[in-house]
Order: sequence, then structure tokens, then C-alpha cells
Amino acid sequence: MKSSEQAPDPLERLVGTTAGGKYRIERLIGRGGMGAVFLATNVAIGKRVALKFLEATAADNPDAARRFQREAEAASLVESEHIVHVFDSGVNEDGLPFLVMELLEGEDLRARLRREEKLPIADARAIATQVLRALARAHAAGIVHRDLKPDNLFLCRREDASLHVKIVDFGISKLDRATKRERLTRRGTVLGSAYYVSPEQAQASDSVDRRSDFFSLGAILFETLTGRPPHLGPTLESVLVAVCTQDAVDVRTLRTDVPEDLAHVVARALARDPDARFDDAAEFLAALTEARPSELARRRRRKNAPTIVWGIAAALVGFTLTAWLVSQRALTAAPDPQPTPASGTAVATVPAASVIAIAPLGPAPSASAPSLHASAAPASVASAPSGGNAPSTPSAGVRPAPGARPKPKSPPPNAGIARSLELSTREP
Repeated sequence: MKSSEQAPDPLERLVGTTAGGKYRIERLIGRGGMGAVFLATNVAIGKRVALKFLEATAADNPDAARRFQREAEAASLVESEHIVHVFDSGVNEDGLPFLVMELLEGEDLRARLRREEKLPIADARAIATQVLRALARAHAAGIVHRDLKPDNLFLCRREDASLHVKIVDFGISKLDRATKRERLTRRGTVLGSAYYVSPEQAQASDSVDRRSDFFSLGAILFETLTGRPPHLGPTLESVLVAVCTQDAVDVRTLRTDVPEDLAHVVARALARDPDARFDDAAEFLAALTEARPSELARRRRRKNAPTIVWGIAAALVGFTLTAWLVSQRALTAAPDPQPTPASGTAVATVPAASVIAIAPLGPAPSASAPSLHASAAPASVASAPSGGNAPSTPSAGVRPAPGARPKPKSPPPNAGIARSLELSTREP
């Protein structure tokens, strides 16, 4: 029985070697269709970097080699914090080309979508916003990416835990200054991932421009919000046919909490006619950011409405309860009524100038019902103690001597009966 050994992977053998005489390769950190990315250290200064190598089979393909070089050119032409920085390029001892790039820590958007399926609306919006800032710089430099997809958007981990996006892999980008002298694609060849290519790119049209990137970003935004691309199909060809012949469904049919204004932005980016899309990245970015305040205001109003209603109700209840407690406290603090005098007598308090007249008027039908009689002059005057307090039980029948003037007495306190009002009782 013949034993066979699998040929060693040439890229795996790169670990432990030094590329370009100064980049020591530490380990493999990622792999794609045409190459792999390694963690490496610049032995001269100790800085950690990422080395991206092209596969040996791809390196023999002239188109693949040019695309690899194109990535270095495109990334170097654009200065943006949202595009991966390329520091250097070279060829190792085996003849494999490599790029020296900044080392990113985090994960690509594809990995996060696999884990979470769809993202919070704020995160989806933030990712699209940062990609548009990078595209504005790239388009201004005459570069169309043409391969935007979740795999090429890297979500970096920062010290403050904020979300930071980097566009990587400009391998099939189109440079305006290079289109006249060379083309990286032959007529009829479709580049990019089928779920994210624009209709004009799916048809290998010569009119692919910056608006094609907007369609791809619209498809990414659609997927981050809903968990699926806008066009589906069992085969590559069926997906491309759908992209070219069918409008994407309204994103709100798959996720009802997406704001209406954000849904309109996604729909416009996914328009099949390039003229119906945003004209440039600045317009797209303005529409995306202007949609946010209005949505936040609506959400804030919806959230605060029950609080306001309950606040008003609580204030009314509190006001009513406070008024009731004040009234009860006032009643409790009121002075007790004076004790009921002995049968057949009555006590009245009058103002300082008033006179109290008490006279026995004979038997009365009811001892509990005093009668008040107004008179111009008192029939009798009761003497009051010098202290000013009226006696609780006056002596009946005591009159001054004829012609004698009564001694003035101090008026009773707390007077409350009008002048010359006579109070009389009848004894039982």
C-alpha cells in the first residue's frame, strides 16, 4: 500500500522566514481567494505590520499580478483614516509579491454578520457613513473601488471602544488615469461579488463609475439592517439576473423598525438606473446624516409621550391631595367652640363699642333656641370683671340704683356681634 503525503502549503512555509530582508513573518492571520495575510515584525524598528502575499498560482497570472499591484497604487493615492495604509511592497526569495500594510485588530463585517445576522440601526448607519467618507477621497483621486462587500470592510477595535471602519482590498479598483492604456478586465468578465455588484457592473458595461460603488454600499447597508442581501438566487447567474431586472424590496418589509427616511436612502442607493442614485459621496453622506436627527426626534417624542401624560396626571393628583391636606389641617387647627352655658343663660362676644344686654324674659318654649332682639338701648347691663372677660353665668335681676351711672367696664374680647344687638334668654 502506497502512502502519500500532502504537498506542504507554500504560504504556510513562509512562517519563520524574513521577507524583503527586514520583515520577519510570525504567523498566518487570514486567507482569501488569491493570497494570505501574515503578522510580521519589522526587525529594524520592532514595529508590527501585516504582510499580504499573492498565491504562487495567482502570481503567474498577469491580470492577478496587476490587480495586486493596483491595490498598492490605489491605497497609496488616497489619504483617509478609513482606508488601510500600505507602507511598502516587494518580492520575497521565492518570487512571491507582497504588500506591507498597517496591522488592524478586530474583524471584518462579514464575520460580525455571521455572528449577529443583522446590526443595530445606529451601527449600520455608522458603518455606511465612514465608508462614504473613504469613498469621497477615493473618488476625488479618480478611483472606483468596484468590490465593496462586507468582507472588504474591516471593523477595528479602538481603545475607546468606538466603531472604526477601514476599507481594504482595492485589487479590482478602476483608476481613471489607467483606463486608456490598460484594462484589467476583458469584455464580458464580471468582477466583484454577485450580491453587491451594480446592474451596470453585472453587465460588464463600460459606464461603470462612482455610482456603482453607491449601489454596492446600498446593498451592504440593506444586509446589515435585514440580515440578507437585497437580491437572492440559487446560482450566480440568477442573482445577476435579479440585480439587473428587479428592484430591491423596501427594507421595512423585512425590518419594521427601520425609519422611513433611512429606508428611502437605501432604496435610492439601490436604484437600477445610475442616474436615479446619488450623484456623489457628499450627497449620499448628507442624505444619510440628515436622516438621523429627524428619526431621533420622532423616537424621542414617541418615547417621552407616556412620560409626559403620566407626569401631568401625577401633578394633578398631587395638587388635589395637597389641597385636601391643607384644608384638613386648617379644620384641625380651628379653636374649639366655647362650652355651652348653663340652662337659661347665653354668652355673646361683641366689638369694643358693643353692649351685652342680658335679661330674664320669663319662661320660653324651648331652652335650646335663643332669640335675638335688636333694640336702640339696652334694657339691662351686666357687669363684667375688670379683667375684660365676660362671666360665664351672670346674676339675673341686678339693676343699678336710680340716677346712678354705671361704672364703665372694659369691653369683652373677640367681639363678633354688631352694635346694639341684644341677646336675651328665657329661663326654663
